[in-house]
Amino acid sequence: MTQFCIVTHVHAQQLNSEQIKIAYLYNFLKHVTWPEENQKKSFTIAVYQDSNFYKNVLRELGDRQVKQKPIKVTFVSVVQNAASADLVFVDVKDNIDTALIASDLRKTDTLLVTYNSKDKHNAMINLFLNNDTSVIEFEVNKSNIVYEGLTTSKELLLLGGTEIVIAELYRETELAMQKMRQREAELHNDLQQQSETLKATAKRLRLLDSQLEERQKIAEQRQVQLVALQKDIERQKQAVDIKEKQLNDMVNQLTKVKKELGIQQKAVEAKERESSDMESRIAYNRDLIAKQKSQIDQQGQQLNQKNVELEERSELIAQQQFYLMVLAIVICVAVFVTILLVWLFAKNKRTTRKLSLTLNNLKEMQNQLVQSEKLASLGKLTAGVAHEINTPLGIALTSTSSALESTRAIKEDFEENCLTKSQMKKFFEATEQAADLNMSSLNRVIELLNNFKQVAADQVVGEAREVNLVDYINEIMRTLSAEMKKHRVTYEVSGQEHIEVKTVPGALAQVFTNLVTNSLKHGFENKSSGNISIDISVQTNLVNITYSDNGNGMAPEVLLNIFEPFYTTKRNSGGTGLGMNIVYNIIKQKLHGDITIESSPNKGATFNLTIPTSIDQVT
Repeated sequence: MTQFCIVTHVHAQQLNSEQIKIAYLYNFLKHVTWPEENQKKSFTIAVYQDSNFYKNVLRELGDRQVKQKPIKVTFVSVVQNAASADLVFVDVKDNIDTALIASDLRKTDTLLVTYNSKDKHNAMINLFLNNDTSVIEFEVNKSNIVYEGLTTSKELLLLGGTEIVIAELYRETELAMQKMRQREAELHNDLQQQSETLKATAKRLRLLDSQLEERQKIAEQRQVQLVALQKDIERQKQAVDIKEKQLNDMVNQLTKVKKELGIQQKAVEAKERESSDMESRIAYNRDLIAKQKSQIDQQGQQLNQKNVELEERSELIAQQQFYLMVLAIVICVAVFVTILLVWLFAKNKRTTRKLSLTLNNLKEMQNQLVQSEKLASLGKLTAGVAHEINTPLGIALTSTSSALESTRAIKEDFEENCLTKSQMKKFFEATEQAADLNMSSLNRVIELLNNFKQVAADQVVGEAREVNLVDYINEIMRTLSAEMKKHRVTYEVSGQEHIEVKTVPGALAQVFTNLVTNSLKHGFENKSSGNISIDISVQTNLVNITYSDNGNGMAPEVLLNIFEPFYTTKRNSGGTGLGMNIVYNIIKQKLHGDITIESSPNKGATFNLTIPTSIDQVT
């Protein structure tokens, strides 16, 4: 606790007490800095349960500016209504509880200014009238101001001197501060080691990114070769179809020729039978020549007619021989076509073997890209945890620095033999508060490191174990909260308090990391804020997890291809198109579950995940 007075020594006889307090309030606005002060449109002073003083403040400061911004003055009778003000003034009476007011205004970025407060622990700045010197002085509790996120200027802190503190307790305080400094040195060493680890991890990630880019180029080249091979196969298939059609036509023609040849053979046999009959008749006629001379001329004519018929039959036999020759040629063509088809089939088989080798190479490359995606998500977890650790460590460092300054001041007063009991008491209160602040900040760091250590170990090991699903998902989301804060995205996890499942936690962490990354990169693009909700329920032997965001949603063509490998709408921005494909494969293959998606443009996206309560039931 630091006590000081205005350098000008404004006395109550020169100005009335109301004007002096108003002047103090105006100077506090000038010398105190609020978080995100540049975004404020005005500064608000709230007067608590003192209507007369409110009227005086409104009259004096209502039309004035501070830091080039107007001043607004409001009157409040309930403390909760003052939470939105930048400065709250309380004239402490017997019926006013300073501790209760300070508790209601905690973590609201509000400066609490009191008058005649006996509770020095909860006040930030306390005004009081020194009856011995007739000077209105004020006290500053710097720890409360730092805890609230406010900062004070050096000019404000250098306006007065300290009280006397108790000399007898100095050595005990010195020992406590030595232990605190030793603890701070150990934490600093741990922080340096973690920083070196993070640098090595970042270097390894950059190397993996370069390897991923090279492999992506190779994959694109192989994709082009694969497309060319597919086109070649299609052309060969079309040629084979044409040859098959021609072969079928030739077989049909050959069948028709065989039928016609059979008919002609039957006709030849009939003619041959007729010829044999004719020969028997001729033999019979020769026997009767002697007896039938008178009939020789007639029989000669008949014989001539028979000779004509025989010539016609000879011509028919010649035609049949020609048809047989044509049939032989057709059979030779059919044999040639068959040989050609066998050769094409062998060539197609060799092409298929080459395509199989190419497909295996692509699968191997996809597995390598999946591993790269896993390492990338682990890097995001590492960056998020590092960002989260900086805040509590910064608070601990600020609190320790404040305590060190107070200790040095106490040491100077001790050496000058001007310590008092009240000053020592205030010093111990400030030291105790700084220690509490350090402990809470360091406990927060330990909690973040434990969460990160468990989630990171699960992603690397990938073994099945029993976990409380709600708590584990909360741990995953906390490790990703730093990345979500950059995009002004909040999250909430709801469901039953105790859902014990046996699953692969590392795979589950990979799924949620990719889902959150997909929402931040695609769902909340060009949005100032957003929300992610996760609902968990149990039904028989299955766990239903509903992941929803209120982002941009998806078009029907994106929704149709979202789980396809290498499909991305951010190809020019460095997207690999494997994030959601990895999610699908992990849920199907590692978690033995199922995933569906519902989305439409400007209405967000909902992923419905279903996994068994015990992975042993399906393995």
